[in-house]
Amino acid sequence: CYHCALNMQEGDPAVYAERAGYDKLWHPGCFICCTCGELLVDMIYFWKNGNLYCGRHYCDSERPRCAGCDELIFSNEYTLAEGQNWHLKHFCCFDCDCVLAGVTYITVNDNPVCKSCYVKNHAAV
Repeated sequence: CYHCALNMQEGDPAVYAERAGYDKLWHPGCFICCTCGELLVDMIYFWKNGNLYCGRHYCDSERPRCAGCDELIFSNEYTLAEGQNWHLKHFCCFDCDCVLAGVTYITVNDNPVCKSCYVKNHAAV
C-alpha cells in the first residue's frame, strides 16, 4: 500500500489511481486526502507532488481562500491582513463595513475597525 507501506495480500481489495501511476495501490481505507484524511474512495481525487487530495484541499494548494467568504480567490488583486487572505471587498470594518484594503485600521478585540469608527466607538474620551 502506497499510504501505509503494508503488503497487499492476494485477494485483498485495492484502489488503483491512474493519475498516480501504474506502480501504486492503496487499501480502500488508506486512499485518503493527505490534508484532512477524508476517504476518497468513490470521490473525485487529485494527485499532486506524490500526495492525494480531496477537491477542497487541492484547490487550496493552487489558489488562496478568502477568510471572509470562504471562496477561492481567482483575482490577482487581493489583500493579506491579519495573517489571512481576503477579497478586497471582504476585508471590512467590523463596525461600519467600509472596505479596509489599503487603508490604516485598528484591531479591537481581534476585529479590524476603521479609524473613524475607532474614534467614534472605541477610543477613550
